[in-house]
Parts: sequence; C-alpha cells; structure tokens
Amino acid sequence: MNKEILNRFRRALVRHRDSLRNWLSSDSSAKERCLCGEGQKCEATLHAHDAAIACIDRGDFGICTVCGEDMAPERLEMDFTASVCLEHYSQEKLRALERDLELAAKVQQQLLPAAYPALPEVDIAAMARPAQIVGGDYYDFFCTPAGLQGFAIADVMGKGLPASMLMSSLQASLRIIGPEYQELPDVAARLNELFRYNLKLIRFITLFLCAVDPQKQQIVYTNAGHHPPLLRKRSGEVEWLNPTGPAIGLIHAPEYKASSARFGPGDMLLLYTDGLLEARNELEEEFGEERLAGFAHDHANGDAKTFLARLHREVERFTGGKIHDDLTLLVLKAVENSDTTP
Repeated sequence: MNKEILNRFRRALVRHRDSLRNWLSSDSSAKERCLCGEGQKCEATLHAHDAAIACIDRGDFGICTVCGEDMAPERLEMDFTASVCLEHYSQEKLRALERDLELAAKVQQQLLPAAYPALPEVDIAAMARPAQIVGGDYYDFFCTPAGLQGFAIADVMGKGLPASMLMSSLQASLRIIGPEYQELPDVAARLNELFRYNLKLIRFITLFLCAVDPQKQQIVYTNAGHHPPLLRKRSGEVEWLNPTGPAIGLIHAPEYKASSARFGPGDMLLLYTDGLLEARNELEEEFGEERLAGFAHDHANGDAKTFLARLHREVERFTGGKIHDDLTLLVLKAVENSDTTP
C-alpha cells in the first residue's frame, strides 16, 4: 500500500487513540469508571487502535486474508479492522450493496434540515459533503424547553453505510430528546446512555450542542469530544470552544458540563467536522487549526453564506479538489444591526 496512505491512516489512528487516552487521564473518576464493567469498552477501543498501528509499523496493515493483496483504502476508511476485500463478495451481494447505498444516500439527504430556523438575530449557512455515497457527518436544529434555538453538529467515527446508519439514529434521537431537557449536558448524557449499548466496539460519536440566547447575547454549549468550534469575535480575536466531556458511546455515566461564550453582533461561530482540519494537500500537509484561524480572522466580513462559500473554495484550492473525508460546515453569525442588548 502507498506509504503516504499508510501514514495518513497511522496519523488518524494515533490522533483518535491519544484523544481518548488524554480524556481518561484528565479525569480520575471517569478513568475509574472506564476500567470496570462497561468501561472495558474504552480499553478495548485503545487496544484496537494499538493493534492497527502495530500492523502498520510491521507492514501488514490492510492485507486481505483471502487474496493476500492490499485492500482498497476506501474499505479501510469504513472499518480499519476489515480483513476481506469487497471484490470477494459475490456479484449478487455487490449489486444488493449498491442498491442499498443508493437508497441510503437518498434517505440521508432527506434527513438533513430542509430550511434554516427563523432567527432574526442570527444569520445561518450550512453544507454537508460526504466523501462517499453516504457519510457519518450530521448537523441539525432543535428547540430547547426555554424556547432557545439549538444547533447540533456530530461526526460518527468511520465512513460509509455503517456510519450513516448511526448518524440517522442520532438524528431521530436528538429531535426527540433535545426539546425535553432544560440543560444541554443532560441531552448529551441521555444520548450517551442510549448509544453506548448500540455502538460497535470501534465506533463512537463526537457531538457539539449549543443554544443561542439573543437577549443575553451569548451561546451556551456542551462539547462531547468534538473538534472545538471556532468563535471569531467582531474584534478579530479567535476563540476555541473546547470539549467539556467525552465522545458519545465511550464510557458509562460520563460527566458533561455546560460552558458559555459571548455572542454579540458581528461575532461568528463556525461548527465543522474533522474533514476540514484533516483536509490535505499534495504534500500531505493538513489544513489544521492554525490555517483555519488565520482564514477566519481575515475573511469573516460579510454574511454567513459568503463566509461558508469562501471557506469551501479555500479547502478545494488547498486540496486540489481531493477531499478524502466527510466535510460538514455550519456557520452562525450574529446580525450586526440586531436591536438586542446584553
């Protein structure tokens, strides 16, 4: 297998593994829960990552057990523990798989919001581009019991049909649970309770939830292991909304916390999935947080739709049009002529 592709898999596996290890080491009570009962899932997840990294280092990662040849990278992106090429499926099974994928793509597209919320104080723009026919990225809108507008973005570990199925389940769950709980940490905790029994060993979901309060000119948020959204202030300052709890499905009874940030006229919030930061150019350089922060600092003038279009074009330019991962972007910009006061 191409050395650059192997290095890309290794970097992704190391990043996922280290992220989980850092979370476990940062909270002793959570770590203790993970080392017993259902928490053994975390140790097994770490072991699966370590085993795959060791295979890469030995040179036998992604070898088909039937033909002994390298498996397609797309197959491994769907499941890095896969051991059989799709070519060894029968023609009947392959045709059935193609039909299922086409139907899944249509269903998934219909699950995305058909319209943006009517929120005069906030300008909204969004896009979702799966790397394959279907993907594991997700964004949605919901209302809180207090009447605030909620926003969600999520990323299922993995790609393709398995990830899209989990995404669809998450969408249905959040639309039911979101309006029922006053506090966002309770929403995240309930979703974790539902999904920790249903996620496969190597899968988890990163999730960011926020609610906009125009009267207080602030956002309240809970970040379940998701890449930190970027908050670009009107002044040009950039802030990162870091995780306040672990990803969904990793551990039993995690502790999620709520945080808040000022969101006044002219401020812009960018929610995104890892397909943005991990987009690579021909030199295998990633787009990364530093490049994203610089771009947001320089190009946040104008409305949300304009910024989203500019960012998408920049990623296309950076990668030469070769985006290997699902890419989802959600931009919220506080309207500058809003009459609300803090």
